[in-house]
Amino acid sequence: VWGVYVFFTILETLLLVFGGMSFFDSICHSFATMATGGFSTKQASIAFWPSPYIQYVITLFMFIAGTNFTLLFYLLKGKPVKLIRDEEFRYYFLFVLGFTVLIFSGLLITTTIDAEPAFRNAVFYVVSIITTTGFVTTDYMLWSPVLVILVFALFFFGGSTGSTGGGIKIMRIVL
Repeated sequence: VWGVYVFFTILETLLLVFGGMSFFDSICHSFATMATGGFSTKQASIAFWPSPYIQYVITLFMFIAGTNFTLLFYLLKGKPVKLIRDEEFRYYFLFVLGFTVLIFSGLLITTTIDAEPAFRNAVFYVVSIITTTGFVTTDYMLWSPVLVILVFALFFFGGSTGSTGGGIKIMRIVL
């Protein structure tokens, strides 16, 4: 499990450095992402870097950190079937996908944000909240009240069992 954590931390650090973050900021944000702690070196959190690339990289690794690390181990060992067949992972993925679609659609309807930034904000916040990481890119409290309620609902989910994500955990929601 430690090997999985170290591997993804190093990979995220390299990708963030490639995206223009300093090495110090990259390593700090990688530690905070993989631990789903959400602590940033900047007061504005991830919003400090107005880079879609950085936001997508962090979103991906928050999602990975919310996944059961044993399943990630099997994935890295070349056994992706274990991940795909796992009921909890399927629900985790579907919850993220479903809430992303709802919030993305709501942002398109209730704001003047273009499609790509609306999608990026939706997926970033869904993954950040469901994994209890807590990174931010914009102030979602300025969104429509319906969207804020959807974001609030995500606080009750959490990551997968065996992940660093907090919350109730997806398996308990499924049960």
